[in-house]
Amino acid sequence: MRIVFRMLMIFLLLTCYKSLAGQTENPEISSDGIVKNTEIYGFIRGGCYAALDKDDSNTPYMPSAFSDLALKINTSNDVNFRAFADMRFRYGVEFQEPASSIYLHEAYVKVYGKKWDIAAGQQIIKWGKTDFVNPVSRLNPQNYIIRSPEREDMDMGNIMADFKLHPFNFMSFEAALVPYYRSSVLLIDPIPIPEFVTINQINSLLSDKEMFSYGLKTDLRIKHIDASISWFEGFDPMPGMKLTSFILEISGTVPQPLVEFSFKPYKTRVIGFDFESSIADFGIRGETAWSDPLLSYEEFEYVPLPEISWVTGVDYSINNWRFMIEYSGKSVLDYTTPSAEPVFGTELDFTMIGQLVADPGFDIGEYIRQQVSAFNRLYNYQIERCYHSFGTRIETDLAYGRLAPSLNAMYNITSKDLVLIPEIKIKPSDRLSIITGFEYYRGIDGSLYDLVDDFMNNFYAAIRIDF
Repeated sequence: MRIVFRMLMIFLLLTCYKSLAGQTENPEISSDGIVKNTEIYGFIRGGCYAALDKDDSNTPYMPSAFSDLALKINTSNDVNFRAFADMRFRYGVEFQEPASSIYLHEAYVKVYGKKWDIAAGQQIIKWGKTDFVNPVSRLNPQNYIIRSPEREDMDMGNIMADFKLHPFNFMSFEAALVPYYRSSVLLIDPIPIPEFVTINQINSLLSDKEMFSYGLKTDLRIKHIDASISWFEGFDPMPGMKLTSFILEISGTVPQPLVEFSFKPYKTRVIGFDFESSIADFGIRGETAWSDPLLSYEEFEYVPLPEISWVTGVDYSINNWRFMIEYSGKSVLDYTTPSAEPVFGTELDFTMIGQLVADPGFDIGEYIRQQVSAFNRLYNYQIERCYHSFGTRIETDLAYGRLAPSLNAMYNITSKDLVLIPEIKIKPSDRLSIITGFEYYRGIDGSLYDLVDDFMNNFYAAIRIDF
């Protein structure tokens, strides 16, 4: 595998060099007069994440360091086709574990007609118009723990076909077909788990024929407003956790459990609406979505409750400063109070479990299943009936664009989860970028961010050179 990797790297780098060296200022023109444009570009990036070890007197250490190569190819004839590929290579350490990968971030072809276009391949298609929360967008998974200072790296491609029909200037129709299932990488992956617990991740495409999903969308462009109505039916990129097996060994003085969990996709339906407009110097946008899983949350612990979500935001620019604020909320339908504490975030009391097992009418397996259900509700923010949160972004360009400080913040009023990301980007030259910042997560006892703050609170720095 290492030899193949090295050979592939050398081949791609040589191809990139040869193509770049052979490019001229004028694009190629075929015999029929059609212009052919081909670009090969990308970036090389190195960076690290640093933190303080709370278990070792706040000693500084480096949980993650990485070296990235992105190689992008874009080719078209400016008439009826375009092809794009974005291949990523990464080598390093993530959360103190060796990590190396070669993957296609995107790779698709698009064919154009006068009133239509078709695209097929590994694509990233994001519906909706808001920034912090996108309840309408369900086509692509996301990597919530990727170690990268650039937020768009969270988006993961999905194999799909996308059809667009635009018969009128003010209206267009879109259909996206997703034949296979690709799971998001959840925020809980690096959480330390007890030795008696096994968690089975979804690490590859699920290619069963039952995993088909699709989305339909209509865009409307009326005077001073863009809006869309969408429908999604299929498997949510965010899977739920399922109790696979539970064994309690009670032959000793203290009960010893063996627990196995698996992530499992669930099918849902989502009706969405979003809009974007402007009033004077203010940009206004919003989304609302109703999601309704097909399976019952009462029978299947990995399935969330149905809910209605909404988001509205305003942005404003003055000189080199840009301000944006969003409010988001949700109402959990068919709400019931969780019947147990989440399986993660609380210490197991084996003495108490032993006392419970001593009761002939107590079902320990059902008790653990209820705990798993409660954790899924914690992760999906469904512990309470309603949630309200705010997000804000402040950014500016200084020194003629050479210095770009920014601040991203989001606070969930209901759960008390807070994330702050102050960042500074320095551009000494056009193709060189230096980024440094800090990710800060904080939550009250038992909240989602309380579970992840030990490994997600990090300083980060990266250097990127584009070519």
